[in-house]
Amino acid sequence: MTTNNTSTHDDRLAPLIPLITEAWADGELTDIEIAAVCMALIRESDVDVSCSETLGRWLDANRPPSPEEWADLRLRLAA
Repeated sequence: MTTNNTSTHDDRLAPLIPLITEAWADGELTDIEIAAVCMALIRESDVDVSCSETLGRWLDANRPPSPEEWADLRLRLAA
């Protein structure tokens, strides 16, 4: 797991990045979109409860990811 003060990711969540960026594409996050990400999370065998802090930041409908967090997610998506 890779985390630090400037990073908004856990490498085990990488498979969910495309789904998360798509969910936020319109600038809003609905309950249905959150549920879709959670269902995908359940299917990922490497993801466990320790990933919840990072995922919680990505799925906080009241606080969209910052420009820095988006840049980090885009880098992870491109990798």
